[in-house]
Amino acid sequence: MAFSLRSLRQPNPFLSRPSHSTILPMPQPPRPQLFGTAGIRGRTNIDVTPLLALRMSQCLGDHLGNEGTVALGRDTRPGSDMLARAAAAGLQSAGIAVQDCGIIPTGGLATWIREKKCDAGVLITGSHTPPDRNGFIVIMEHGGYIADDEAVLLERMYAAVGQRAETIAADRLGSCSLARNPLGIYREALIHACSMREVAARRFKVLFDPCNGAASYVFAPLFEQLGVTGVPSNAEPKAIPDRATEPRAHNLASIAARVPAEHCDFGVATDIDADRVLFIDDRGRVLSEDLAGALFARDVLKKGSLCVTPINSSNLIEETCEQLGARLEFCRAGQPATVQRILELKADYAYEESGKYYFVRDAAWCDGLLSTVKMLDLLARSGKKLSELADAIPVYRQVKEMITCPDQAKVTAMDSIRAIWEKEGLEGRRADLTIDGLKRSYGDRSWVLIRKSGTEPVIRVYADARTETRARELVEWGKEIVMRAMGNGEKR
Repeated sequence: MAFSLRSLRQPNPFLSRPSHSTILPMPQPPRPQLFGTAGIRGRTNIDVTPLLALRMSQCLGDHLGNEGTVALGRDTRPGSDMLARAAAAGLQSAGIAVQDCGIIPTGGLATWIREKKCDAGVLITGSHTPPDRNGFIVIMEHGGYIADDEAVLLERMYAAVGQRAETIAADRLGSCSLARNPLGIYREALIHACSMREVAARRFKVLFDPCNGAASYVFAPLFEQLGVTGVPSNAEPKAIPDRATEPRAHNLASIAARVPAEHCDFGVATDIDADRVLFIDDRGRVLSEDLAGALFARDVLKKGSLCVTPINSSNLIEETCEQLGARLEFCRAGQPATVQRILELKADYAYEESGKYYFVRDAAWCDGLLSTVKMLDLLARSGKKLSELADAIPVYRQVKEMITCPDQAKVTAMDSIRAIWEKEGLEGRRADLTIDGLKRSYGDRSWVLIRKSGTEPVIRVYADARTETRARELVEWGKEIVMRAMGNGEKR
């Protein structure tokens, strides 16, 4: 008998425990092996193949009880169309009706799933990764990524080759049809998420850079409907984008310089599927993702509100929530954990350090275009420039390092690291958090985090503090104990 995802939507007991006050280790639920923090990712046609897309889609159809509707979308990179066709075949062979939305941002597919009451969605995208890599993402009926416990069950079915509960007969095969105007429905949802008249009245001028990806089809008509003058950059859809795919400050210097040069009110840059976004203020400064997260928090949250954020977010959000009288809850890194925590706690707002913002009253997913609309709305209501709002936010600094560690050695390494971590670095300690690696917070509003990567053969060491000197000090201590634990260094 096939499992059904519908029967699995129960609160996860591992996510309902206390968060930032936790010192003792927490039991961890089984983690997916293929599905990472953002779906299945890998090299196109080598790791992520048509066979994988077909079989995993077939497993999803079996999980859904071999009935229902699944929306299908993809990005612009090479091989996405090939993988999408394979996914459609797998779903149809499992009795699922496929609604093909074509090239569409992540937020657009999630919107279609919600509006059309689909049972799930499959998105073929490598998101922020280089164009020779791709991904297979399962989106559930609420619009968020599949939860880890559900992904584990899909993986078990995928591994059981040739052991399907039944083979669907020809008269029960699913259909495949083109979705009608999915981008138009998406734009309407975005427009309804802001005060359209107030935005139009400001006559904004905004530079937009969709990295030649799926949002290339959305930004210009969206801005036109909102009365915003759009200044395009890398806005022609292409298989190979004209800039680095990850929207980080070091990749956006030339784009940022155009914002003040062309007298724009601000600029936005997304990744290929447009779930991530970075903002550039009117002075040409690329704002940190944590700063933008705090700006939105100040606008959305109030006394008694609840904010969710992964453990690697800056202490800036903690300070912001304290000032607002809002409650802050931490979760593991990645969209599945963030969405699970949002749904479980009925959070009002969430954000991830990678440039993902969740405006829960409008959507249960992160969306770079929705975040852009919310920024327009915020600036329209405030009557201020983005640089003025940014200057009012306290400054925090982050330092990030990583140490190479083979995947098969990560668990043993983290056990050894923990043995040292529990005995050292205790002076000034405020709290320890162990839901995802080892995080220690200090009374001076600084923290250090050591965690094994879920996508690369590395152990990450991050630190956050009011000054770069303090953040660097903590990172160096973290690196030292990692090296000692791995047998590559001695205590200084």
